[in-house]
Amino acid sequence: MEKKKITNFFTHQWSFALGGLIVGMGEVIYFLKFGSFIPVTTGLAKMFATVEQNITGTDTIRQLYSPDIHWVIIGALLGAWLVGRLEKESRNWVKYSPGMLIIALIGGVIFGFGTRLGPGCTTHHIFGGLAVMSLASWTIALLGLPFAFLAFELVAWLGYGPYFKHQETYKTAVKSRELNLYNDYRLVLNDDYKPWKSILRMIPWTIVLIVILSSLYTGFFGNTVQSIGSGNLLGNIIRLLAGAGLGFGIAKAGVGTECGLMAPESLLVPESHYDKLNIPLVTRKMFKALLPVSGILSAIITLNIVVLIMWLFSGWPVPNAAPKPAGWGLHIGHLLAAPCLAIGSVFMIGCEIRSYGRVGLGYLTGIVAFIGFYLGYLPYVYFHTEIDGFIARHTFIQAKNIPEFITANPIGQKLIGVLYTCILIALLVAVVVYGAKRIGTTPRQYVSKNTDDLCLPD
Repeated sequence: MEKKKITNFFTHQWSFALGGLIVGMGEVIYFLKFGSFIPVTTGLAKMFATVEQNITGTDTIRQLYSPDIHWVIIGALLGAWLVGRLEKESRNWVKYSPGMLIIALIGGVIFGFGTRLGPGCTTHHIFGGLAVMSLASWTIALLGLPFAFLAFELVAWLGYGPYFKHQETYKTAVKSRELNLYNDYRLVLNDDYKPWKSILRMIPWTIVLIVILSSLYTGFFGNTVQSIGSGNLLGNIIRLLAGAGLGFGIAKAGVGTECGLMAPESLLVPESHYDKLNIPLVTRKMFKALLPVSGILSAIITLNIVVLIMWLFSGWPVPNAAPKPAGWGLHIGHLLAAPCLAIGSVFMIGCEIRSYGRVGLGYLTGIVAFIGFYLGYLPYVYFHTEIDGFIARHTFIQAKNIPEFITANPIGQKLIGVLYTCILIALLVAVVVYGAKRIGTTPRQYVSKNTDDLCLPD
């Protein structure tokens, strides 16, 4: 019996809270080695630059970003791929319409540009920045809330509401069809769909595969910061393991910042509105129970506790989520990045790091969004001097985190840091208790059962 339970644990999806914990552990592994939270987007730009160096011989993105591999991203892809192997299915069977793929591509472009303004993606600012009490990250998170909801409304109004799912597994898609839950399966499940005969799948997959293989070539045979030959081997292993934690946790539960941004507003939305938008039942109940919020809080708290301990007892500095321009903690770039990141993540049906998880699982929207990131970087590549100059002229607050903003007293700052952690933990407890009550389950089941088991009828 115990062996069966262990097997089921690894072959079935996990709760948001548990998935978030694994994401947070990935962040902790990285922090304890490098003293900061995980960077992603600049690493991807460098991976794109390897294609120009190794294959095309062009000099577009690499005029600003030096070609290199980013083992965190490779780890995220591998972690998600491992989930697919453990669950004995990829998500290549999920069918998307051309219209939804175009929206995902546009989302990648918008999101990619937003990461240059931030600078940093939602992974940077929410999983990392909120954990280190960053003013810039809280500004981006709160300002992004209404834009995420508006993007959700727009995509659903266009007829793509049934695509908004935390994850799909083939088993639950078939179960939804048997239960006649029309919007939970109708757009994604098509028994006649042959994914590897679809040009809409093969072309994007080929492009992404080229980027990955080019990056691996540089990683194994290049002479770069993260290459095997010249880089720090232990550091690269840590990057790989940290990325695998992110990819595994995200793929095992569907943890993503875009769901967390949309869930709070859903508390004010009547059921009849979701009926009009054809939103799946599992998504309605997921939002109603604030399940995505529990996953995000779980990830944030895991890193935050370790950052707090190292700050209080070992004198480690609190990482800075807003390193540009030097000396400023909040600037106009953060205000402009918030809508880009929120809208882009919803259009992609996944923030950047969740998109890597979705690529590892085989979701076509994640693969298309991956390509969109490159296009989103280009405006910054061409006009980075003007953009950086504009940001430097419009800076607002020098304090980098909430304790610094409130007081200059070192002891006072640490007391505020402890209070901040207590508030996060209390908020998670409140979300679990309140969310469990709203869908008629117990807090224990809320944090242990996966979303489909909680939200679909027996």
